[in-house]
Amino acid sequence: MNKKGISLMSMVIYVALFFAFSAFAVGMSLNMNYRNLSQKGEVWVNEQAQKLQYNMLNSAKKSTTIDHISGRVVFSNNDEYSYDSEKKVIYKNGGILVTNVEEFKIITINDLTGIPTTFTSLTTDRNKDYSCVSVKFKKYGQEFETQIFVTVGDVV
Repeated sequence: MNKKGISLMSMVIYVALFFAFSAFAVGMSLNMNYRNLSQKGEVWVNEQAQKLQYNMLNSAKKSTTIDHISGRVVFSNNDEYSYDSEKKVIYKNGGILVTNVEEFKIITINDLTGIPTTFTSLTTDRNKDYSCVSVKFKKYGQEFETQIFVTVGDVV
């Protein structure tokens, strides 16, 4: 018997192979997308931390005093940094400076980690105003925690 055309068995094999290759392609695509998001998250949190550090350093350079008032960091040049835990943003002078902030704490110089033992005695002996904050950023599953230390004035 000479059969021509597509048999039922070849149709089943074709459909099974089609779904197998489709599942493989979707799986690879999702995995690559996840890795790209992970890398994008790492870049984002680092960028946000650097932006905050840069702005706080500039505010400190232009100031003579730093005050901590109700969880806000207030510089004498009228720059004010505040944290909104519901929106997870840090505001500078009322405008959004950085986003995706999981935690923002004003800390003491004794709470700083990873510093030389002589650092605290050098800083406190100078009787200069300073501010220490601990900040944690999170985006696309990537977390970045940093501590920022700034002193007032242009000369360190």
